[in-house]
Amino acid sequence: MTPRTQSQLLAPNRERSLEHRPRRPRRQIAWWALALLAPALGFFILFDYYPLVRVITLSFQSTDLFGRPSGFIGVENYADMFSSPQFLSTLGTTFLFAVGSVTLKLVCGLAIALPMSTSRRASWLARPVVLIPMAVSVAVAGLVFRAMFQPGFGLADQILGSVGLSSPGWLTNPDFALVSVIIVDTWVGIGFTVLILLAALAGVPQEVREAAAIDGAGPVRTGISIVMPLISSSILFLVIYHTVGALREFTVINVLTQGGPADATRTLVIDIWNLAFGSSGGNFGDASARAIVLLVVVGIVSFIQFRVSNKKVHY
Repeated sequence: MTPRTQSQLLAPNRERSLEHRPRRPRRQIAWWALALLAPALGFFILFDYYPLVRVITLSFQSTDLFGRPSGFIGVENYADMFSSPQFLSTLGTTFLFAVGSVTLKLVCGLAIALPMSTSRRASWLARPVVLIPMAVSVAVAGLVFRAMFQPGFGLADQILGSVGLSSPGWLTNPDFALVSVIIVDTWVGIGFTVLILLAALAGVPQEVREAAAIDGAGPVRTGISIVMPLISSSILFLVIYHTVGALREFTVINVLTQGGPADATRTLVIDIWNLAFGSSGGNFGDASARAIVLLVVVGIVSFIQFRVSNKKVHY
């Protein structure tokens, strides 16, 4: 008897067994699923969606001296915000910080990960050193760098002075303070960047590199034309992850400069915090309007990056 004949003989029996199998009531299964999901849904509603709805409501209200809502004012908070030169300057500083931070993290991450991926012994020695920033608290790292950037007696000025260079005014010069903040933010995030790039580079087949070498491609040509397209999906993930993180960065900037000097490092998040809890504390209406703008900016930037990725990224 051939296998085809056996399946034909068994088919009617299977159909009869399926017909006589007791069916579970679908409504009961749905209620059990909702009961199991209820704690997680309650958590999200209470700590994610309720604050979002509350912020949207506050952005259309004014607040009194004690920070309590004092009435609906329409889009007045938004109109005052977009007509304020300080807000436009803050928005520009936010984009400069995000672009500088993401670019420096990717460039430094590739400069570290590419040599490490070619030498297994060097990789094992360098990995603990590179991953140390991931184990250090962001606030602690900010305090250490603030001590290093102290004018005159800080370690950074001591090193520059030993080679005959003058201090750029790491945290006191309005033209250089944003660069210092970007350097510290890059140090904090470089460990995660290298870790993701190393995992992506480990997935590049060695046969592809060898085939490129046989065709006469050098290390630079192989890296640009072969390796980079193969790890483009990981690079896209890092770009989106670091962009969203830079737009929302608070700890590094607050510990180092608190938005100064002369508002040179005042990003949108620092502006929101100052309006709600800082020197202009209690102005929750304006702070909520800026928070909604930040949410929209993050959504637009992420949407653009995903749209670009559909054409440029190889999965």
